[in-house]
Amino acid sequence: MIDITHILVIGALVALGYFMFNGSRHDPREPPFVTSGIPILGHMFGMMWHGVGHWGNQAKKHPEQPIISLDMLFTKFYVITSPDLMQAVQRNAKTLSFEPLLLFGARNISGISNPKTLDILRETDAGGQGLGSKIMHAMTPTLVGKPLDLMNVQMIRLIQPLIEKMGETSTFDLYEWCKDATMAASTEATYGPMNPYKDKEIQDAWWDFETGLGALIANTLPWLTARKAWKGRQKVADAILKYLQEGGQNQGSELTAVRWKASMEGGLSIEDYSKLEVGMLIAFVSNTVPAMFWCLFDLYDRPKLLDELRKEVEANALSVATDGTHSIDLTAIREQCPLLLSTFQEILRTRSNSSPTRLVIKDTVLADKYLLKAGNTVSMPSIPMARRQEVWGDTSEAFDERRFMNSGEKKEARRAGGFLTFGLSPTICPGRHFASSEILLLVAMVILRYDIVPVGGVWKEPSKDTSSMVSIMGPIKEKFPVNSTPRKEYAGIKWGFHVEEGKGQFPLVIG
Repeated sequence: MIDITHILVIGALVALGYFMFNGSRHDPREPPFVTSGIPILGHMFGMMWHGVGHWGNQAKKHPEQPIISLDMLFTKFYVITSPDLMQAVQRNAKTLSFEPLLLFGARNISGISNPKTLDILRETDAGGQGLGSKIMHAMTPTLVGKPLDLMNVQMIRLIQPLIEKMGETSTFDLYEWCKDATMAASTEATYGPMNPYKDKEIQDAWWDFETGLGALIANTLPWLTARKAWKGRQKVADAILKYLQEGGQNQGSELTAVRWKASMEGGLSIEDYSKLEVGMLIAFVSNTVPAMFWCLFDLYDRPKLLDELRKEVEANALSVATDGTHSIDLTAIREQCPLLLSTFQEILRTRSNSSPTRLVIKDTVLADKYLLKAGNTVSMPSIPMARRQEVWGDTSEAFDERRFMNSGEKKEARRAGGFLTFGLSPTICPGRHFASSEILLLVAMVILRYDIVPVGGVWKEPSKDTSSMVSIMGPIKEKFPVNSTPRKEYAGIKWGFHVEEGKGQFPLVIG
């Protein structure tokens, strides 16, 4: 056993070394240095406790500063909240880059340790073969247009039975229902009929991995420091490996096909590809689940708005066949339900806690004023930006369901770069249209068919898990039991869905 005296001595030496090192490495040309309430390790603890929200919390404490520096002991985060500086980041895309973070994800999230594989994935500017970026670029065309709609058809087919079950069980956990619906629809639409996530044990293992990422991402003896997440990741990787060995990818979506093809042609082993796929699901599930929950929460908590949206969907996206089947048309939701689409984006604006990130790969002077030193990280938290009057006008603090409408009802001009939920150009979430399809189609069907009330009768916000390292939409920490009853207007009606292939993507605002 280590003597407590030794710990105190080591701590004192670390503190002394830190202050000596820190004082010598902060250049006065860098953004203002901001300390934490806890000396030395305060910002590291803040990140562990509050996840990506820590950057926004620090920015809110210093509203007079458009950019601040947070010392993370061995690296720094430059936190930006100014629209002008965000545009300056966009102008310096070659030296403030997202690409190196792909390698970080492969190593620290997916657990790839093979040096050869990491070199294959590393960006070309850093001497690697650039496969990480090639995979991302290969994926993008499969998440728009006809390939997107083919995935949507599969997604719809899987969601429908879950919506039917909502009417069979009067009381259930709404958040857990959103998890089940998202996991079932997203994974089978992606991986096809041999989907490894059909197995509930694999689903549970993946959630162990996702919820434990805060400790796992440090990649320091993960089998000891983050054992549950580490074991969950390995179990899922083994299931994906079996899926690939049995040829499941040959029956999957075009998205799965291009990822597999690019990875194999780039020289990845099937074992390392299996590990990479574990992290892939984060993009389709980690934010879709809480976004779906908060959409239902915010709509049912606003009865007047809920009534307006029901009428809009009925008038523009509901059709009735000769046999009496009622169908929701996803294409019509995209193109003819502006209030629903605007409300969805306003929920994202007010609820999301995104923080687009770039790595400084070369010393850069931002806006001819602030020195950003190579090896450090730039973070642009959305929460301060979502409240800035110069971006959103006098109603920046209010919930305005018509804020994103393009008609004469639009109330305030919006400045470019102010909506960061999907990232900041040129690095925008490629799966945003698939996730939006999934959420809006489900929401449209649920609000038409059911009345939902929390057990107890009050829409009180549940506690959020603020420590998540990957979810920006506020996953909740507790159960949220609700009662659902079928609406009398549609009692006994048979329901269906419709998607017109190849009609394209949602007109979503991006930063």
